[in-house]
Amino acid sequence: MKEDLEQRIRLLELEVEKMKEENKQSRHTWIWAFVPILALLIPIAAIFRDTFN
Repeated sequence: MKEDLEQRIRLLELEVEKMKEENKQSRHTWIWAFVPILALLIPIAAIFRDTFN
């Protein structure tokens, strides 16, 4: 049973390393953070425009 747990832990460690490598390869990740922020700013800008006009 201990060997089985050690094997599962090693498998999870390998999966984490694989995910880290995949994240390093994608350099345009910031775009996916910028787009939702922009989508939130557009309605806020419209509210300000309506309020101050």
